[in-house]
Amino acid sequence: MTADLPSKPQLNFLSGGGQMGSIIRAYDWNSTPLGPPETWPQPLKTSLRLLLSTGHPMLIWWGTELIQFYNDAYSRSIGPERHPSALGQQGHICWGEIWFDIEPQIAQVLAGKGHTWHENQLLPITRNGKREDVYWTYSYGPIDDPQAATGVGGILVVCTETTKQVMAEQRMKAAEQHWRALFDQAPSFMCILKGSEHRYEYANHNYLAILGQQDILGKTVLEVIPEVDSQGFVALLDEVYQSGKTHQGVASPLKIGSSEPKYLDFIYQPIMAADGKVTGIMAEGYDVSARVHADALLREEHRRKDEFLAMLAHELRNPLAPIRNVSEMLIQTAQQDSKLQRIGELLTRQVTQLTRLQDDLLDISRISHNRITLQFEAINLSNMLNLAIESLQSAIAAKQHNITFTDSKQPIFVNGDMTRLMQCLSNIISNAIKYTPNCGKINIQISATDDMADITVADNGCGICPEMQEKVFELFVQSKQTLDRSQGGLGIGLNIVQRLVQMHGGTVKVHSKGIGCGSTFSISLPKIEAPLVTESKLHARQNAKRSVLVVDDNIDAADTLAELLKLQGHEVITAYTAHQALEYVDSFNPQIILLDIGLPDMTGYEVAQKIVAKHVNDKKILAALTGYGQAEDVRLAKEAGFNFHFTKPITLDDLSVVFSFSLPESTLNN
Repeated sequence: MTADLPSKPQLNFLSGGGQMGSIIRAYDWNSTPLGPPETWPQPLKTSLRLLLSTGHPMLIWWGTELIQFYNDAYSRSIGPERHPSALGQQGHICWGEIWFDIEPQIAQVLAGKGHTWHENQLLPITRNGKREDVYWTYSYGPIDDPQAATGVGGILVVCTETTKQVMAEQRMKAAEQHWRALFDQAPSFMCILKGSEHRYEYANHNYLAILGQQDILGKTVLEVIPEVDSQGFVALLDEVYQSGKTHQGVASPLKIGSSEPKYLDFIYQPIMAADGKVTGIMAEGYDVSARVHADALLREEHRRKDEFLAMLAHELRNPLAPIRNVSEMLIQTAQQDSKLQRIGELLTRQVTQLTRLQDDLLDISRISHNRITLQFEAINLSNMLNLAIESLQSAIAAKQHNITFTDSKQPIFVNGDMTRLMQCLSNIISNAIKYTPNCGKINIQISATDDMADITVADNGCGICPEMQEKVFELFVQSKQTLDRSQGGLGIGLNIVQRLVQMHGGTVKVHSKGIGCGSTFSISLPKIEAPLVTESKLHARQNAKRSVLVVDDNIDAADTLAELLKLQGHEVITAYTAHQALEYVDSFNPQIILLDIGLPDMTGYEVAQKIVAKHVNDKKILAALTGYGQAEDVRLAKEAGFNFHFTKPITLDDLSVVFSFSLPESTLNN
């Protein structure tokens, strides 16, 4: 037996116990009220045997003096201020700083009133030289002794220090309170769902407001709002939980109960554990119902605006048609350079300007709603520029401008829509004509780099101030100089040019040194290789005489167009109703029928369908003449059997394609 072990068999209860066992055996117990260990009561010996045989922190208070015993595990929690001096010390002397808290618990046990249990109890003590908040989970259990007055000879304290655990929980709670506060203050709605059942762990005020409920924590989504299952939200949650992939919803309708649907922008974000498994889902988003309703209202306003513009264009085109016809008749019948011919030319210019304003209004609406479809083909820029300049000869001559056109040495081709690119060039050249004083100079040039074809239109006109150059392509923007000079326009032409050029993959720019210094507009388009074969889509006016039926309930429009066609040598009769037109088709047997759509007794579509059905073997060339020019109108005309669709007012150049047309080719041209 070593010196550290008890030399007497009756002291075996003090064997073992590590450092504290040695200290207890070496302690001078004769100087205490307990006396030598051999004389200690058996309950104390048994308890000490237990204390020294376990690795769990334990303390014994014995007798009315509460003499202390403790083991190694306990010693590591009380600090150098008490270890090892606390051994043999009386309880109230050792624990004076917390005596107020623990004395009632001790008294309860010593009085025979049963044990006590305390979980994560805060008992601040001085330890390692400083005052510390120490948390314990402990029990005070009675050590029975028949010799004691109350039957309780002492107290066995079984304890665990939980300071680190409690502090960690407090930090987690503080962090949770912090993010909950942030979530509650957030402008968006948020909730956290745990597990595959999607059980609510947290929901902020905005989320609860959407649900119209408060008591949802701990419940599943299906328990709180079962109606969302049929709306697909639970299936989305299942998919996110199983796949671990985020889902984003935009303006998704949510209907709860009998209330009006709400529209939500939201994200379902999976919450991942350290092992990569999904443990829950965070839902976050905004109630965008106001935006959705505003957008719907805006769309309705746009629809009404489009309907109004279409109706306005129709109502304006109908009276413009006979005016244009009369102007053409004056030009063709009056003597060269006569007053009547000049009046005809004036009328033609004004009708052309009004027609252009109408088309610009409708085009900006079509482009804004992506309702323009481009018909791409290989285009020779030189040919297109010559045609654009030719179409504006009357305006150029009226202001006596000097036009120079510098062509490229080699033909340059682009892939584009001939009609729309002509529209862009005509707009820019027309602006140069309008805003350059009489006898001005306009230089037009074509050039190319490796990838791009460039068209520049430079004039020595009124110029543009620097601040306006940044805005000139914006919708409804006009410079003050333009308004003062009363040149006309709505401030939308250049915006249309920019949008159409961009639809061709190109750019348009403007440069001016300032007021009075002229302007230069440049269009750049992607260049393509020259095609092996090119065909012009322009049709020369044919001299062949045709029999023509003109049908229009606007008598002035019908009669003036008929007279104009008669001047060209065609045989023409007019009809003012649908039924009259059908009779004349049989009796007159026209080759070409120019048919208005808005007839009083039957639509032009219905008339066309009847003619096509009846004259299967004797086909007629059908051209729709109408004040409506939307894409839907063109589609309806094609379905009804029309070969062509024209919006009023129409020119002889427009009609030339009809008179050069040969059946059975039957592609609808607009």
